[in-house]
Amino acid sequence: MEILTGTILKIIEYTVEPIGRQVGYLIYYKSNLESLRSQLKNLDDAKDRMKHRVDEAERKGKKVHNDVQNWRKEADGITQEAEKILGNEGQAKTKCFRGVCPNLVSYHRLSRKSTKLAKKIEEHAKKEFPSVSYNARLEEIFDTRSEDYMAFESRNSIVKEIMAELRNPVTHHLVGVYGIGGVGKSTLVQEVYRQAKTEKLFDDVVLVLDVKQFPEAEKRERIQKKIAEKLDMDVQESQDMEARAKHLWNRIKDKKSLVILDDVWEAIKLEDLGLRPMASCKILLTSRDLLSEMPTQQVFRLEVLEEEESWSLFEKMAGDVVKDDPIRKVATQVAKKCGGLPVLVVTVASALRLNSSLEVWKDTLRRFKRFDKKGLTEKAYLAIEWSYNRLDTEELQPLFLLCGVIAGGSCSISLPALLKYVMGLSLVKNVDTVEDARNALHSLANKLKDSCLLLDNYDDGRVRMHELVRDVAIWIAFKDKHAFSRAYGDELKEWPDKDFLNKCSSISLMSCKIPRLPEVPWVCPELRFFVLENHNINDSLEIPGNYFEGMKELKVLNVTRLRLQSLRLLQSLTNLQTLCLDQCVLGDIAPVGQLTNLKILSLLISKVKELPKEIGQLTRLQLLDLTGCTELVLIPAGVISSLTSLEDLRMGSFKEWEGGLNDGRSNASVSELKQLRQLTALEIHIPDAKLLPANMFSDTRLERYTILQVTVVNN
Repeated sequence: MEILTGTILKIIEYTVEPIGRQVGYLIYYKSNLESLRSQLKNLDDAKDRMKHRVDEAERKGKKVHNDVQNWRKEADGITQEAEKILGNEGQAKTKCFRGVCPNLVSYHRLSRKSTKLAKKIEEHAKKEFPSVSYNARLEEIFDTRSEDYMAFESRNSIVKEIMAELRNPVTHHLVGVYGIGGVGKSTLVQEVYRQAKTEKLFDDVVLVLDVKQFPEAEKRERIQKKIAEKLDMDVQESQDMEARAKHLWNRIKDKKSLVILDDVWEAIKLEDLGLRPMASCKILLTSRDLLSEMPTQQVFRLEVLEEEESWSLFEKMAGDVVKDDPIRKVATQVAKKCGGLPVLVVTVASALRLNSSLEVWKDTLRRFKRFDKKGLTEKAYLAIEWSYNRLDTEELQPLFLLCGVIAGGSCSISLPALLKYVMGLSLVKNVDTVEDARNALHSLANKLKDSCLLLDNYDDGRVRMHELVRDVAIWIAFKDKHAFSRAYGDELKEWPDKDFLNKCSSISLMSCKIPRLPEVPWVCPELRFFVLENHNINDSLEIPGNYFEGMKELKVLNVTRLRLQSLRLLQSLTNLQTLCLDQCVLGDIAPVGQLTNLKILSLLISKVKELPKEIGQLTRLQLLDLTGCTELVLIPAGVISSLTSLEDLRMGSFKEWEGGLNDGRSNASVSELKQLRQLTALEIHIPDAKLLPANMFSDTRLERYTILQVTVVNN
């Protein structure tokens, strides 16, 4: 009896239950499809939520986890499958037996598929991810090969040899590349960097470009910090070099690392940085010559381009114009005169790009022929000067020379600083507003880039010059405009003579070592531009009280990293348009109020406690930059509202807005900003939103503004 009962139960299990389930697909056909629609709606909502999380992560520069990306792809596939099933519902309703009976086979198949897919969707939608992203190391601008890069055989062969050295753990660990300036060393090591990353030869690959730009006194520390930053290490300012070196060594010693230092002009003791050439730590250096003090185990000399390579590069940069036979014949000769120096080829070809005048090409060749027996550096100077002579004389030429004299050893130029100078010198014509001047400056900078006289920088807000181009700009400015320029570590042992100063139009002393300034006032009746940038604010450099008396035509003055107790020494500079007192320790700045022609006043990152009421007399002021003035606590009421021509106001560090009294004296009020009818750009810090008047920004010309509000909550 028990055997019979068990047998019957098995028969029911294998026959009745499956039959019931299959019949159920027909009975619950509509509800199964509705269930699928409902689950699909839930999945769509889950996909939207995930999309928002992913979008937010990507906006912050984060990388999305692979399982999250896979979930999204699978969700899209499931959605398509569900939509296909629901789209077949109409076909399932087609009746069989000449329309007498419903199509049960189609109903059954569709219901079964929808039931299984609904369960799959339910499980997929419920899957949770505690985190969708992670902080990935940011890509460098040179991670991606430039469209202008050309893989020449003369370069490929050296890249292959270097890569072979890097792949072999038992061969040389300290490799050097040397060659004259402009021959393409930086471009070559960027290609090595990319290949090493692509082949995943190392756990870490670090490239520090343009090492020579760092001031000599800070060079080792700056290189060390750059390497640490690129390795995503936490760089502690409080640590000394030795402590950071230990941290850096502990970071790389157990991993395979490649460190590339580009444009090293003087020997560096690598151990001081925390580096030691070994099988797990390969080091690649580039320099203009062999550094005998650095024991490179393998060196490669990078020569100029072969003639065919030089022509290929020239042809690419010059464009289709050289396809014309008469121009092509002249162009090939011009390319030969560039001597295979890539920076020279690119500069000349870019300047002639799309120029279809045969006469212009012939004139270029005529000028080059004078230098048949000269060296490459002189040829480079000639070519860059020739490109300069082709620039617009009214705006582009003066801007190019200005970039040269302020680029200094770093060859990097701040566009915000350049804007202040350009406005003070009125280099941009037919422009009245700060915003128009800013737009015009960017347009002119792009034209200089098109001529390969300026380059994009690795940081936003800056441009840079190739060092050869910078040197030529300084040379032209010296011989044509009587400009005097020294920079970054140069020690001034003697000053220009009286005859030169009498004709001098600009002086730029950028982070020089200046033992002392002349006590006898200089007589510079033609001087329009003067930058005096101290190497270190702790240096004891002082400006004599009568120092500026012979510079009455001065339009732009930048004094950086000095201690100035009184600014009475500036009272004679009544024609001054731009005054930059950046990173200074300032005492009484009331005398600045007498410089009523000022358009630009910059106290960037300076220590100043008060903006006195006399500043309110600067009714022509268009830009006031108080960024980083963290010690500024007092701006008397009415000063800001008196600056009726102000268009650009940057004071994100000032927090003592009116809302009470400060030391018994009334302070500035946020409502004063409404009186500045010309204001188009604003950066302020409002510690309490209650200080912000209603309709603060209605009826204004503001195009961009940043308002920082910080609320401090005590525990």
